Amino acid sequence: MGKNLFDKRRIYAAVVDCAVIAVGAVLMGIALSVFMVPFKIAPGGVSGLATVLHYLTGLRMSVLIPLINIPIFIIGIIRLERDFLVKSVFGTVVLSIATETAAILPPPTSDPLISAVFGGAVMGIGISAVLSRGGTTGGTDILVLVIRRSFSEVSVGRLYLLIDGAVIAMAGLAFSSGEVIFYSAVSLVVSTYMTDAALEGLNLARLVYIISDSNREICDRIYAELKRGVTGLNSVSMYSGRSGRILMCVIRKGQLSKLKKIIQDIDKDAFVIICDAKEVMGSGFEMRRI
Repeated sequence: MGKNLFDKRRIYAAVVDCAVIAVGAVLMGIALSVFMVPFKIAPGGVSGLATVLHYLTGLRMSVLIPLINIPIFIIGIIRLERDFLVKSVFGTVVLSIATETAAILPPPTSDPLISAVFGGAVMGIGISAVLSRGGTTGGTDILVLVIRRSFSEVSVGRLYLLIDGAVIAMAGLAFSSGEVIFYSAVSLVVSTYMTDAALEGLNLARLVYIISDSNREICDRIYAELKRGVTGLNSVSMYSGRSGRILMCVIRKGQLSKLKKIIQDIDKDAFVIICDAKEVMGSGFEMRRI
């Protein structure tokens, strides 16, 4: 009984993973065929390289994407986990089909800049959906992982920048156009931002540290006016040796100005540190899942 339940859960999880990866790959295919390819926008990676080769050779995107990925997957088989590769192959196949199918749709705008922005946004949402389920659509992600296994001292960000930058530069040379480089770079930046926002959450929370002699009054005002909890952290001044407490509070971005006013009203000499909270889960903050 327990084993059957476990198997059902695994099957359900696999189906959900495949469904989300498929939706993400379809969005990526739409971004490529509808927003990017018509304007020769090459947003880095295999998709960008396929766009360049599409115009140079006349081959379809649906052929070029898996064709470029074949040697990359062969390298990945040797160095990466089977589950990751299976999901990545599935994502690549769906992306190829979606790219071919979406090619019948006309571009919604004749402005390449608008197309680069919207295409990058749709691409970023699609990428985040695929990555959230432990897959990729091949290409850059697999190359980066393989290179990192051999050269761990090289940062992931630099590897992505190197590969994507090379593809964008290649597009500019192939099409002899500085505009292509600009629009491709815009699309890549928007795509990266949307991927991070979808995976990690929009940066809507702030982590605040408060050092003050009026901790109790500040806490009471925060409880009453902001409806936020406050944690006291024991501290020692390394200069004076004096013991005290640092207040720590997580608030929403829109509450920051109100918190500043509360602190200023009570203690104008309070020392305040405000940090970005990348992601917050728990009471008072929604847990987001793609």
